[in-house]
Amino acid sequence: MWRQPRYRVVATALAIVLASLLVTGTVSQTSRAQNMTTLTFLGPDFDEWVAFVKVANEIGKPMGIQLKPEYLPWDNVFQKALIDSKSGVRTWDYVYIYNTWVPGLSAAKAVIPIDDFLSSPGATEAVQPKDFISLTTQGLQFNGKLWAMPMLAAPYMMGYRTDVFADPTEKKAFQAKYGYALGVPQTYKQLMDTAQFFTRKAGQTLMGKPLDQDFYGLVMANKSGGFMFHRFEHILVAFGADLIYDPKTMQPTANSPQSLAAVKYYVGLHKYMQPGTETVTGGGAERVMAAGRGAIAMDALDNMLSVLPVAKLSKVVGKIGYAMLPTQVPSRPHANVADANGLAIYALTQHRAEAFKLATAVLSTQGTKQVMKEYPALIPMRASVIRDPEVRTNYGNVFNAMNTFLNGKPYTAFIPPLKEWVQAQDLYEQALSAAMSGQQTPEDALSGAQAKVTDLFKRQGYIK
Repeated sequence: MWRQPRYRVVATALAIVLASLLVTGTVSQTSRAQNMTTLTFLGPDFDEWVAFVKVANEIGKPMGIQLKPEYLPWDNVFQKALIDSKSGVRTWDYVYIYNTWVPGLSAAKAVIPIDDFLSSPGATEAVQPKDFISLTTQGLQFNGKLWAMPMLAAPYMMGYRTDVFADPTEKKAFQAKYGYALGVPQTYKQLMDTAQFFTRKAGQTLMGKPLDQDFYGLVMANKSGGFMFHRFEHILVAFGADLIYDPKTMQPTANSPQSLAAVKYYVGLHKYMQPGTETVTGGGAERVMAAGRGAIAMDALDNMLSVLPVAKLSKVVGKIGYAMLPTQVPSRPHANVADANGLAIYALTQHRAEAFKLATAVLSTQGTKQVMKEYPALIPMRASVIRDPEVRTNYGNVFNAMNTFLNGKPYTAFIPPLKEWVQAQDLYEQALSAAMSGQQTPEDALSGAQAKVTDLFKRQGYIK
């Protein structure tokens, strides 16, 4: 209790000052918050995109821009973006886009092509379109326009155990069994032989030592929902087949002789893959390889690089080499289907200018290098990043593997520009899954896929 009036006056004055400071602080914080533009991103909870969001918030802060992610399972993002855009939902500013989704999302006008922003020299300078590596970014183009800022290229390659392939005991045994020298498979026949040779049961020997666990000739991810097809499509193209239909005639080719040969091959190869391959994505498959339980992995390069060279995740650090996919048809050497993803600007964004500004800053040469520090397995899509001395020094695995890929001059196929591509792909994948599981013969499974894709194309008016 204050006994004299002067104390009450001082106390009152202090209270007023304190209240004033609190109010001023609140107003200042509110003002700062109000000056920040919040952009929302719809995408998958993949390590590279978590890294992107972190860097975007670091770069965006001085600009008065912050990024809020909304993560969904990878195979749900496409449908969410499609449905929301058709329903007039204005929640999003950015949408993750995979190259196979470009025709569908662009046809639905769910995203804005990057070219639409290039009306000034400043905008072109920010994007630097001539810096993009065309071999890896072409899949993000449609109808002559680029539909996303390229983020990550994912060329498919083989990761193989260098110590296992170099072991004298294994080399001698392989030569005796198959009549040619053991080496990184150059053809799909050699891949089948090698996968068969290295598939061992616990108790059998590998490099002269007994195995305490089963060992697999080939490690792959074959979960339905696109993962399986994205591994198989390289073999499909390697065997001389179309990607489900002939773009010139629009006639489905799901049951063509080449397609049937590819599926039969894949069913045979499946016997030498790890059990449960139908339930895992790339990350899960690479952990089997990282545990030292596989001879070869066939996967997106970034999936392999995000696990196999990481000491806390891998027992095979320093024992993995990277090579081109095998060849089947000589006219299609190391056949590869271009695989990439990027950052698309949502058509109903209410922050068009801010979205463009932040996207170009984060996915610039310098911004990409910052993302690589957070996610060292990022396969950059800018030539300037690949050429950067710092990248060559600090990310040797990325640089060397991409050098192998680009200098290998693979036959590269691109996903056809079809807005119903995802539907057609799902129909084919269902048939492939049925053949792999033994539920149907390859012939019956592909005949069924042919009928379903034909029906889809007739309903869409592509064929009569």
